[in-house]
Amino acid sequence: MRPDADPKALSDRSRIARRSASWTLAHAIESGQEPAGAQSIQRALVLLNLVGVLARDRPEGVSLSELTRVSERPKASVRRVLLALVQAGYVEQDPVTSRYRLGLQAAVLGELASRGADRLGSLSTDSLIRLSDVSEDTAFLTVRHGSYAVCARRQEGPGPIRNYALAVGDRHPLGVGAGSLAILSALPDDEVDAVLATTAPARTHYPRFDDDTLRRLVRRTRTAGYALNDGLVVPGSWAIGVAVNDGTGRPVAALSVASIAERLGGQRREELAEVLRREAETVHAALAATNESIREG
Repeated sequence: MRPDADPKALSDRSRIARRSASWTLAHAIESGQEPAGAQSIQRALVLLNLVGVLARDRPEGVSLSELTRVSERPKASVRRVLLALVQAGYVEQDPVTSRYRLGLQAAVLGELASRGADRLGSLSTDSLIRLSDVSEDTAFLTVRHGSYAVCARRQEGPGPIRNYALAVGDRHPLGVGAGSLAILSALPDDEVDAVLATTAPARTHYPRFDDDTLRRLVRRTRTAGYALNDGLVVPGSWAIGVAVNDGTGRPVAALSVASIAERLGGQRREELAEVLRREAETVHAALAATNESIREG
């Protein structure tokens, strides 16, 4: 049986998906200052995101009760928003089980968005494959989106270790995670300050990532030449990352490798960091050759 197909692995992946959904909700939900109409739109978008994240590894979909629990909204309100999303085609409801999953219209929008946004992913594909082959672990592409970072691609290595701490679509404040920290550390100090100010409310859900800790991690990253996540996000899950600059020299993404602590220490870590730097430069050169700057969002 493949390591990523056994019941424990699937359970871990489901648990992390639920946690990711809760974190996404925490920094997507409205602050209460927007007009009522904007709040309604935000609630709908949050629920749409939750359906996608929670049903990611469950083809049968997600139940109304789970969406109600995770969103911490009244069941009647959740049902009303879901009905509107179903009618618009962004969510579909199984007629037998009544569970929800993303609908055709969501897939259409994803396809339209990917035609432009996935250029970076396409240019990174070969690098991710090489990184996963060399490390025998999981390689990731993380893309900057304003003051946050989104996991855009992941590539499993041939080794026995499977890392489920980060899945495609997961979104965290800049600085949380190796790739995200690499991006933050590549920014000038004034932008680092601005990011920390923007993400402060969201980082209350990441108690290990206060301002002082992040500034210390930024200094360590700049000194080492790579970012290290030594189990701060998920205990036991380590990762190293290097920022990727676009054609204008702006950090827009990061490549990273994740594994367990025993596989990312000492000389091996330094060797992998050098491979990461080389692949990051390869992607940068490809971006520069296209003469395009990837939008940060």
